[in-house]
Amino acid sequence: MAGAGAAPADDRVSAVIDEAPIGRLHVRIFLMCAFIMTLDGFDLGLLGFVVPAISAEWGLPPSSFGFALSASLIGVAFGSAIAGWMGDRFGRRTTLLWMFVIGAVGSLLTAFATDLTTLSVFRFITGFGMGGTIPNVISLVNEFSPKRRRPFLVVMVYSMAAVGSVFASLLAAPLIGRLGWESMFVVGGVLPLVIGAVAFFLLPESVRFLVARGRDGERAADLLQRLSGRPAGDPLLRAALSARPATDGSGAAVPSSELFAGWLRWVTPLLWIAFIGTQALVFFNSSWLPTLLKEGGFSIDVAIHATGLFHFGSVIGGLVISWLASRHPLSRLLALLYFAAMVSLLLLGSGVRGDLAAYALAFCVGFTVVGASFCLGAFASTCYPDTLRARGVGWGLGIGRIGSIASPLLGGAALAAGMSVDTIISTLAAPAAVCCLVMVVIARLQAAGGKS
Repeated sequence: MAGAGAAPADDRVSAVIDEAPIGRLHVRIFLMCAFIMTLDGFDLGLLGFVVPAISAEWGLPPSSFGFALSASLIGVAFGSAIAGWMGDRFGRRTTLLWMFVIGAVGSLLTAFATDLTTLSVFRFITGFGMGGTIPNVISLVNEFSPKRRRPFLVVMVYSMAAVGSVFASLLAAPLIGRLGWESMFVVGGVLPLVIGAVAFFLLPESVRFLVARGRDGERAADLLQRLSGRPAGDPLLRAALSARPATDGSGAAVPSSELFAGWLRWVTPLLWIAFIGTQALVFFNSSWLPTLLKEGGFSIDVAIHATGLFHFGSVIGGLVISWLASRHPLSRLLALLYFAAMVSLLLLGSGVRGDLAAYALAFCVGFTVVGASFCLGAFASTCYPDTLRARGVGWGLGIGRIGSIASPLLGGAALAAGMSVDTIISTLAAPAAVCCLVMVVIARLQAAGGKS
């Protein structure tokens, strides 16, 4: 036990960072994290854009790529969970950079895949690495952000993954047409290696992590001084640097069982349910929306354009929601997004046949579903203390991959079973409704005295 009057590192460091103005160091950190998330989204979404080209070259039906599409998501599940623990244990920056390099190497290897087995293995490696970057990016942005700007900045950086998906969609046609499908994975490997090298020099370790672990005192002092703009002898700055480490008293890191302590015993399982439902919605639509629209009677051009609007809607959703996140409680904002997603999916599955209606509803689904996924990661990061943040977010993302892994497989099974397109799309409203209910319950827990 710490002595009387000893404030935790969390509280004292937060007091300094929360009052700091946004400076050049903040901007540098947020830009690096935004670039990393953009390339994360680019790499994780690549296979969906190149399946038609690989299918034609290998002489295989598109339906045979279901497991390969899920392989990267399986990798994300393991990568998110493991890297969340590693980030809390060994540092956010260190873990992030290692995972980012692993994902880049996996993408480069994918360019040399010759069959479904090697394709699936290399996509698993890509997903493992890129999935491991996500909880640590979220943790870094959260921990470097002043409190008044934190929701906006976390949601904004997280939403850059959607920009990466749009970037992939714009590059796919010209690049595959000229250089073949392999070129997409080369780009997806080279760019992260370049950005990773830059981040090695420009991205600092979390100052809260350094102070909480009692390591690198000079580095922590310099970083906190640059973040806050306070002079070296400032009392608040000295108090933060002398705060006791956030351990269990024996020097060991806070155990993962603390994810279920206090109000978190309810919130952590509820967040997992929301992560599962959200990821199922995101990846089902990303994987099957073009096929479902085409099978539902729309032309291939309309199906492709509607899918593009789905991704465009996710980008706009990220921008709008990041702005709203600083003005409204995240739990209530999420509940509203899930409700709107449920309505949009019910309308899209109600037999809509007009092109404009399909475009509008696809945009709305992207805006609400993917927008909610960005907001959920940001909200989860606010529910955990610094010593558990990467683990809390990482485990949530990892457990959530149950939905993202299962949804492409379930989509293929539903089509193979002869289920109508309208029924399939309408059924997606169910997880949106469950997620909406989950956020209402969490909001009630907050109002009853939980963490705000």
